[in-house]
Amino acid sequence: MNSLYLGLALVLAASPVLAGPFDQLQQIEAQQKQAEAARQAEQQRAHDAQVARQRAQAQAAARKREAAAEQKRAEQRRLQSRDEKFEDQERAMALEERRLKLDAMKARTARTNDYIDAELREKAARSDVIQAEADANRNISTGAKSLMESTGDAEVNKSKRWFGN
Repeated sequence: MNSLYLGLALVLAASPVLAGPFDQLQQIEAQQKQAEAARQAEQQRAHDAQVARQRAQAQAAARKREAAAEQKRAEQRRLQSRDEKFEDQERAMALEERRLKLDAMKARTARTNDYIDAELREKAARSDVIQAEADANRNISTGAKSLMESTGDAEVNKSKRWFGN
């Protein structure tokens, strides 16, 4: 049994010497695998970062388009509201104008007799003015006629004196 232990000890002692180059190879292989895994992980991170940037840009562009569309809708609502307010004001003004005309017609109807009397007084006053002008013209004509007749009589009388006296 001693020899068994001794053989085992020798094999164990020799195994690190024999395993050295093999272990180094495994270590190099492991380092290469780790480097490759790190490179792939870095590429994956770069790819993920690129995808995230593209996604963020796409979302920003979508938000910008949505904001522009919302602004356009708000402007359309504002213009439509302004147009509707203007149309409402026009309708209100038209209604007010019709209401005022109706009130004027009611007032005129209620005071029809007063309007008729006023129109008759106005026509009578015009007739009086026309009559007064006609009378004045007649008086002027009559006065002028009398003046001419008197002047003629005076001339006749005067001419008789010169020759008769």
